[in-house]
Amino acid sequence: MNNLNKTSFTYTNVNAVALKKVIGAGLCSFRKKIVLLAVSLVFSLEYGICQQNTPIQKGNFGLAALSIADADGYGTQLLPSVYYKKNRGTYYIAPIIQKQKTNVSGIQLNYEYTLVGEGEAYAKRLELFCFATGIYQNDALMGKHALCNESMANPEFSDNICQMHFKSVEAYAGFGLRIKLFKNVKWVNSLGGGGYTSFNFPCHLYYAGHNLGMILKTGISIDLK
Repeated sequence: MNNLNKTSFTYTNVNAVALKKVIGAGLCSFRKKIVLLAVSLVFSLEYGICQQNTPIQKGNFGLAALSIADADGYGTQLLPSVYYKKNRGTYYIAPIIQKQKTNVSGIQLNYEYTLVGEGEAYAKRLELFCFATGIYQNDALMGKHALCNESMANPEFSDNICQMHFKSVEAYAGFGLRIKLFKNVKWVNSLGGGGYTSFNFPCHLYYAGHNLGMILKTGISIDLK
């Protein structure tokens, strides 16, 4: 009888331990599922909030007619531009046409980032932006002001200077302001600083082969929506 009781007690202990293990494993699995569910809910809520706070905007193209004057000494330059705008970024590309002799001299790439958009911070019809501009001049002529200075400094070379063509690269950065005129039409103005450097530059000229200076840009942009 004692042996039977011991055996029954032993089986009972074994069953109890096994049951505890099963229950423990079940609770552990249940807790893991609860944690995973909670994490999933948190990420779902954060994603939903982000979608509400930062809605995805479609990009749109536009056209711009701009003019610039900068440190390169090539005079006033015209930029018939095409741009792509998405969210706060705007990307421009344009051929460079010198006002003097309507000479197509190079290409400009420009990036603008809107710091204060229309309707933000009490700006009803204004937009504040910063910009970075890269310019490559492949066949540029000297502007009138640079030619005048050159003829005064080196009168013996005055006949040849008008025919000289220059190659250079330029980079500028600064800030600007867009003013809404009509529905999709804006007046764009910007001011910045930077510089240029020329290639294969003749050393006998008064004109500097590289220099620092400012850039001034103004014109009209039209969103194509």
